[in-house]
Amino acid sequence: MFLFTDLLATVSATPMLAAAAAAATATEKAAPSGLQLIYEFLATGGFVMALIVICSMSAIGASIMAWLNLREQVIMPNGVVSQLRSIPHYALKGDIRPLQDFLLSDGSMLSRLGTMAISGAFTSKAECHDACAIKAREEIHRLESGIPLLEVMVSVAPLLGLLGTTIGLVGMFSAFGTGGGPDTAVVAHEIGVALRCTIAGLFVAVPSVLAHTYFSRRLDALAVRVESIMQETIQHFYQHFEVQRPAA
Repeated sequence: MFLFTDLLATVSATPMLAAAAAAATATEKAAPSGLQLIYEFLATGGFVMALIVICSMSAIGASIMAWLNLREQVIMPNGVVSQLRSIPHYALKGDIRPLQDFLLSDGSMLSRLGTMAISGAFTSKAECHDACAIKAREEIHRLESGIPLLEVMVSVAPLLGLLGTTIGLVGMFSAFGTGGGPDTAVVAHEIGVALRCTIAGLFVAVPSVLAHTYFSRRLDALAVRVESIMQETIQHFYQHFEVQRPAA
């Protein structure tokens, strides 16, 4: 008797389980995925949104370029710093050529500046300092690759968002001008275009501001440290080695 009752309960529950499973499957199919939501968000903005996406890709590329150029181990390796600070040790041996050979074999920015500082091509410390300062400005300018592009993105991305907002408002007011009354679907679409372009422009501009500020401050800090090391190098070199210009 109990077995027959359980069997009837199972048979009656099977359609309910099938209906619940079908409803769950339909819900899963109806719910869009994250990529679909992003695609719909971007597709609504039209060509202005495409320009904003290009700006975002440019900002990402510029940030990667700036990060690669401003790595401390690329600009001033620890080995080069320690060798430049060992000039008094080389002075005790009376030979600076091993240090010159070491700097020539290294390709960092600090090694190139150090090679100029201890080359002996300048008869006075002031002359050497001025020449190294000019060379350092050239090297710093080369390291700025990517940072100016971030500055451009800070200004361009919000302007593109404003352009998309203006285009959306124009379309919205055009929908109000139809003879049969405003088309609510068109009005809602144009409002979505206006707001989404504004959001996308700010979404690109805010990280660009942060990245530009960070890399600019990092470049300034590295430049100050390089200048300090070069002053110490020039001071030690002209203190321990005598430089004489060959006779004409």
